[in-house]
Amino acid sequence: MADRNKKKVIDLKPGDTAEGYFYIKVSEQKQTTTNNRYMNFTFADNTGEINAKLWDWDDDNVTRFAAGTVVWAKGQVIDWQGQLQFKIDRIRRTVEADNVNPEDFIPSAPYPGEEMYEIVEKTVLEMKNAEIATLVMAVLEKYKNQLIYFPAAKKNHHSVRCGLLYHITTMLKNAKALSDTYDFLNRDLLYAGVILHDIGKIEEMEVSEYGIVSDYTTEGIMLGHLIQGIKVVSETGKELGINKEIIMLLEHMILSHHYEPEYGSPKYPMIPEAEMLHYLDVMDARMYDMARAYETTETGTFSERIWSLNNRQIYRHDIKKE
Repeated sequence: MADRNKKKVIDLKPGDTAEGYFYIKVSEQKQTTTNNRYMNFTFADNTGEINAKLWDWDDDNVTRFAAGTVVWAKGQVIDWQGQLQFKIDRIRRTVEADNVNPEDFIPSAPYPGEEMYEIVEKTVLEMKNAEIATLVMAVLEKYKNQLIYFPAAKKNHHSVRCGLLYHITTMLKNAKALSDTYDFLNRDLLYAGVILHDIGKIEEMEVSEYGIVSDYTTEGIMLGHLIQGIKVVSETGKELGINKEIIMLLEHMILSHHYEPEYGSPKYPMIPEAEMLHYLDVMDARMYDMARAYETTETGTFSERIWSLNNRQIYRHDIKKE
């Protein structure tokens, strides 16, 4: 039995000398400006993530401590520019005697992938526009095996096992509520945009069965998930003989949902459903990151700086929900 007194990521505080079991989510070789080599890791368990650094290493460590490996590590927890960092003193791969299961270390969405997939599927089956429903269902069926475990990102929001479906289902819930308020929106088109807006990420990233991104695909690096998502919709729509306007509108929604050219969208939204899609996406991403910040922040204090939230610190107030 693994030592239950070992530290979890959520328990780590600056000044701690800590040891524990961690899943290596990211493993990189880097070099300082003074040519000192180091290994840069993202350590993860089911409570969170922390950056970790190994300063004294040899070339064998690159394969020994690759992404996807579970390790035991001991070191010092420091505050580096407002972020927690684990400075590794000792590290080794786990062995059978440690009795650890990699799945126990994987941050996951709060609901099973299969359950969330059924929610998405039910939404499609309730669509009134048969062509939109046919196109979306064909894409879902093509990627079902990956969707049920795929994360939404490597490092940013929803970068957990089943994170992509969690992002989609939360956005769908909000889309349904806001469609009641803005009842001139085409619900089928909006829901289809929500389901398909990040589908290109499945082609963009190389992901293990545990939902951990090991790298980006060559096409993912060269094109990115917006273009890859458009390709999926275009090719599927043409194969099924879907109305050209429906294909174009869905392509536009994918293309414009990042809104700004600096974030990858060459066009701003030109239809109400695309505008709504953008704000649903941003709202869910930011609320997810703020909720995660609350998990590790005591009331009356500020979180670490969060890069994805414009490097803001989030204050956790003590006003209770009624």
